[in-house]
Parts: sequence; structure tokens; C-alpha cells
Amino acid sequence: MSKLQYRIYIGLLLLCAILALLPFEHTVGQQLTEMLTITLAVYAVARGLNGVISMAQGTELAIEPMGVGVTLAPGEILDPLNDLIEQVSTVLLFAAASLGVQKIMLGMGDINLFRWLLLGLSLIALMIMISKRTPPKLFLNMILILTLLRCVVPMTAIMSHQIQNGLAVDRQQAVSVLADTQQKVNIINQSSDENKSWYEGLKESLDITASIEAVEQKAEQAISSAIHILAEFVLVFMLLPILLFMVLFTVFKRLLR
Repeated sequence: MSKLQYRIYIGLLLLCAILALLPFEHTVGQQLTEMLTITLAVYAVARGLNGVISMAQGTELAIEPMGVGVTLAPGEILDPLNDLIEQVSTVLLFAAASLGVQKIMLGMGDINLFRWLLLGLSLIALMIMISKRTPPKLFLNMILILTLLRCVVPMTAIMSHQIQNGLAVDRQQAVSVLADTQQKVNIINQSSDENKSWYEGLKESLDITASIEAVEQKAEQAISSAIHILAEFVLVFMLLPILLFMVLFTVFKRLLR
């Protein structure tokens, strides 16, 4: 082992010992809980919008002001949005499950027995190297890999939390658009009372027509908002973990050489 390799391993073992002393569950666990709360809140809005759109798709509004019959099918203009919202809901459900798994893995990595075992192994390896002897490479690699595996969830959680905080304003605006769209679609679903006078029917027909036009405009905005939410959660809970895994895999390969 060269002097450079010796110094690198001494530094890595010191880092492993320090990391073994640090509990992650308190701080990183709060960040995971916050992200899970956000994910479930967005999921609830998406499912609520999906529900009112599904109701609107099965509704035909028969308007007969002054004896003139007109049938409107507001659900047809909402088909593209409904398909997109279903995909967003699936991604959000996957994200919530991913956060739940990360919380479990974080708790497992913070078990005292595991931390003290990792600390003990690191100190043993350090003492062997300080005594100018070389510990088995398999022993050194095992310590490094266990440390990296313990740190992968906190690293992912911290990066994900920072990205979500940076996108918070845009996400809140997108969710607000979806919630507003849900309210407007719900107004149409509630327009089903047929026992009205001709004047009330004429007035309602104008109101419903205006509501459908408003929903059509809002649906276009909602599609853009849903795409933004979809992109954010795919980035945070799919692309980012894959990228981090690739980086760690590269590190593993270099360490195991």
C-alpha cells in the first residue's frame, strides 16, 4: 500500500467513525415526514379532481330553456386532463411509498447496535493501520460499504428536501390551479335540478354555458399545472435516486479495486 493510499484509507476510516457517531433519524426523519405530508396533500387534491371529473364524464346536461333542448357533455373536454391526473396520482402514490421505505431504512441505519458495531470496526481498522500493518482489504471495503449504505438515505432525503423547497412556490401555484378546477367542475356536477321554471331554466342555461367555458379554460391551465407536478415528483423521487445510485456505484467500483 502506497503512502497516498495509506493516507486516503486513514481519512476514510476516520470519516466512517465520525459518521457512526451521528444519528440521522431526528433531523433527516423530520425532512422525510415533511415531504410525505406534502406528497399526500398533493395526492388528495389530485384524487379529488379525478373524482369530480369522473362524475362529470358520466353526466349530460339537458337544458331546455323556453322549450328549446340542448344537451351538453362537459366531461368530454376534461378527458385529457383526467388521463393526466390519473398518471400524476400514480406517481404521487409511488413517491409516498418511497418516502415510507426511506423512513424505515433510516430507522434501521440508526439502530444503536449497528452504529456501535460500525464504530468499533472502524476503530479496529484504524488501530491496525496506525500500527503500520495493513488490514485485509475485504475488511476495509466492508466498513466503507456499510457506511455508504447507511448514508445513502440521508443523502437522498437531504437533496430531495432542498429541491422540493426550491420548487415550493411553483408547486403551491400548481396545486391551487388544480383545486380551483375541481371547484368549477363541481359546480357543473351540482347543476342537475330539472324542476325549474322557463325563466330559471334560461338563467341556468346561461350560467352553465359560462361555467363550461370557464372549466374549459381552467382545464388547459390545470394540464400545465399537472405536468409541472408530475415533472417535479419524477425528478425528486425517480431521477435523483437513480443518479445518486450511479454515483455511489462508481464509488463502490473504485473502492473495491
